[in-house]
Amino acid sequence: MADKIMLSEFLDVGKVIKTKHYNSNNWVNNLVYSFNNDSIEKDYIENIIMIGDTMRCKYSTDAFEYTMTGWVSRIKLEHPQSITIKIHEIERFLNNRKSYRYDVYLCSIIKKNKDDKKGVFAIVVNLSNIGLAFVVNEDLEKQLSKKGTLEKGDMLFFELYITSRKKVCFEGVIKGQSPSEKGKKYGVEITHIDKEDRNALEGFINRLEKKDNEIYNRQDGFWSKHSKYNK
Repeated sequence: MADKIMLSEFLDVGKVIKTKHYNSNNWVNNLVYSFNNDSIEKDYIENIIMIGDTMRCKYSTDAFEYTMTGWVSRIKLEHPQSITIKIHEIERFLNNRKSYRYDVYLCSIIKKNKDDKKGVFAIVVNLSNIGLAFVVNEDLEKQLSKKGTLEKGDMLFFELYITSRKKVCFEGVIKGQSPSEKGKKYGVEITHIDKEDRNALEGFINRLEKKDNEIYNRQDGFWSKHSKYNK
């Protein structure tokens, strides 16, 4: 039986972790105020949250990625507002990504190749300059492969909508697969993208990076003003 993973093995007060309400598709950056062996207190998320709601959290280091599942055990409304999540499951994975991936929720049409007239709808759930992950319904997935399922090494053509009016197109190869609540989740490495689409993708990534940096800047300001939380 594998040893239980403890929060103290990888988490520190003042760190930024990502949190998702079980009814939401969006990951939110939060500051860790305090924690013990099985609970985390962090920033209050501006969403409809109630005691007992299930939450997902994730945190990455250079070596590992951690995902946590728990439920809200306390809501503190006094400043600084926070919620406490009692963690009941922690999973650890090797961090093999070559480039930082940003959590997104973007619509995409995936085709067998560039000339294919038909495609299937999928949701891209994370994105970087060199790769992405998408979730596709298993019934739709069958339209992309004669085998009935996608496999490592399969080449696909992507039309990714970075806004409602702007899309970037590129080719990618399947690098791995994992289960998902909405279907199957696939990791993809971008293999070919033209200059115009590359510039548009990198501009979008830069905007995501700027948004992420805002929470880290707020982290520095918070701990300088609230040293009682920085034990």
